[in-house]
Amino acid sequence: MLHREAFFPSAKFSDPETLETLVKLGLRQTLSFTGLLDCARSVSMLYDSRNSEAIIYGRRLLGCLDVVALKLSSVVGEDNFNESRTTKQYQDASVVNDEDDKNSAHGSESCFKYGLDINSLVGSFINVEPGEDFWSELKTISWCPVYADPPVQGLPWQETGYEIAAPVITRPKSQLWMVSSKMNILDSECYSTYLQCKLGWMDRLDIDILSTQLIGLSKSYAQLKLHPVVEPDFDAALQKQIPSLYSQLEEYVGTDDIFVLKSALNGVNWVWIGDDFVSPNALAFDSPVKFSPYLYVVPSELSEFRDLLLALGVRLSFDVFDYFHVLQRLQNDVKGSPLSTDQLSFVLCVLEAVADCDSDRLMLEASNKQLLVPDSFGVLTCAGDLVYNDAPWMENNTVVGKRDMHSSISHDLANRLGIQSIRCLSLVSEEMTKDLPCMEYARICELLEMYGNNDFLLFDLLELADCCKAKKLHLILDKREHPRQSLLQHNL
Repeated sequence: MLHREAFFPSAKFSDPETLETLVKLGLRQTLSFTGLLDCARSVSMLYDSRNSEAIIYGRRLLGCLDVVALKLSSVVGEDNFNESRTTKQYQDASVVNDEDDKNSAHGSESCFKYGLDINSLVGSFINVEPGEDFWSELKTISWCPVYADPPVQGLPWQETGYEIAAPVITRPKSQLWMVSSKMNILDSECYSTYLQCKLGWMDRLDIDILSTQLIGLSKSYAQLKLHPVVEPDFDAALQKQIPSLYSQLEEYVGTDDIFVLKSALNGVNWVWIGDDFVSPNALAFDSPVKFSPYLYVVPSELSEFRDLLLALGVRLSFDVFDYFHVLQRLQNDVKGSPLSTDQLSFVLCVLEAVADCDSDRLMLEASNKQLLVPDSFGVLTCAGDLVYNDAPWMENNTVVGKRDMHSSISHDLANRLGIQSIRCLSLVSEEMTKDLPCMEYARICELLEMYGNNDFLLFDLLELADCCKAKKLHLILDKREHPRQSLLQHNL
């Protein structure tokens, strides 16, 4: 475990008498915590000299530390140890007595594998707990064996080429899916939770590491879709691991770091919906419309991360301008070509949603230049350039400068969207097309029934005329029955 040339006497000083003298002068005969630091330095020295045994020495040291840490955790006491944990995710992996026995067996096997005497090793440390200085220094020395290449194809990876790294920039393989783009991954097993805690491997990951990992996963997955030579279990692993990453990110909701995270994820498709990453701008918790790749509903699996998703731009529901933007994206994608049957059905659903969510007619008319509606050929066109034919009896029912709306759109929907009709444009003056305060027939009948034979009806009519600043009031009683809908003026 120790570098022979650096930490042992040379052959000239290895005879028994000389060694006895050196012991009196301070030569150590047993491995102490200081000796463990020397073991870590030995690994670093071997690796710097490109000695292939550096990785073997690193694994030996980790196996030794594993056993020592398991014994130390029982000396320190489980309660005190558990108080040092900082992340909820790792608290779930608490060390209990039966796990200690199992992990101790694993550690012993590791020591046996590398020819280490477990009894002599543990005996030196069993009643002594090292100070924080020991752990602080151990974390900064490069001695951990790490993967030079990604153990899972498709994972984001930092191309350092290192095979030995310091614990401070390393994490165990169990955290592979959360740190692979920014940290080294331990190429060995560490069974002791106590050791992982002391080496900083259970500290909360900072926002930069988590955001970089999420961005990296999104980009890597996009590349994998272009070159579909992927391990069959990659999607399943991603589905399993992404919630852990979101869970870590959610710890930053309500802190200043959430603004840093939102800025880092701007323009990135980072929300995993089960088969792809999508932009938060295309997601809502509730939507009457969903159509890939334009609008999505948050999957039930992500409902537990509601606070995180809302803080990072996912909507509770889409508004009218979200629908405008989607129609513009679709227009850009089809490049002036007629819509397919599926696309046309989607657009009709979007238009219904636009009409339902926007009750302010003036707002809709002001937005007419943005609203896109399919024409008779199925080509998305500005709503202001379209008309619908509500006067089929006319011989020449074309309007100069206007195009016919698609036949699948009802006249009622067209009217709610602010699209003009041929009857309005051709037969009625612009002044007359304004909505008049004309009461509906059913409402008039209801009011007359309420008055009955009450004489105050005439007085109320006089008061109404006075409010309208009328100079004269004429009451005409026509007992004939007439149609209740104006033929020439649609708004009466």
